[in-house]
Amino acid sequence: MKKEIHAEASSRLIFYLGDERLLQMKQFIQHGDVSTYDHCLLVAYYSFLWMRKLHIRCSEDELIRGALLHDYYLYDWHEKEKWHRMHGFRHPGFALSNAQRDFELSEKEKEIIRKHMWPLTIIPPTCREAWIVNSADTFISLMETIASRKRFGKMKEYWVHRPLRAMYDQSAKELDLFV
Repeated sequence: MKKEIHAEASSRLIFYLGDERLLQMKQFIQHGDVSTYDHCLLVAYYSFLWMRKLHIRCSEDELIRGALLHDYYLYDWHEKEKWHRMHGFRHPGFALSNAQRDFELSEKEKEIIRKHMWPLTIIPPTCREAWIVNSADTFISLMETIASRKRFGKMKEYWVHRPLRAMYDQSAKELDLFV
């Protein structure tokens, strides 16, 4: 069962891996040495896993899309720019604005993007999908940050690199089927 859930999570994300709009996030580092793109993939992956393992009923498609777009702010928040101040509080608004410009979003997807930084966003999420993404984002951000330290390499391998490798490997297999 465990392998099946991991495989399904990966296969659900494959559809989005080649999207040029999402690929823009590869230019920016999120935490440690993990790109914003990979961070969003990991958040979507773990959100889906937790939803399935905990048997939480929700919209799987909106959960995945909201998780993939939750950090679609498209700038390097590490640069010392005046408008980058308070990034943790402000970037959900930038991400939502960009996502609405580039994608057609449901109300739940907007809610996920807008509230993924709760409690910094003050108003808590109002749907299950947003709570799941908020939790997965907090968890994977912690893993990316802590695991960027040299002595936590095994932790990073397990929680970050292994799932990413599985998604990219499955994506390559799927693409071979279409060639």
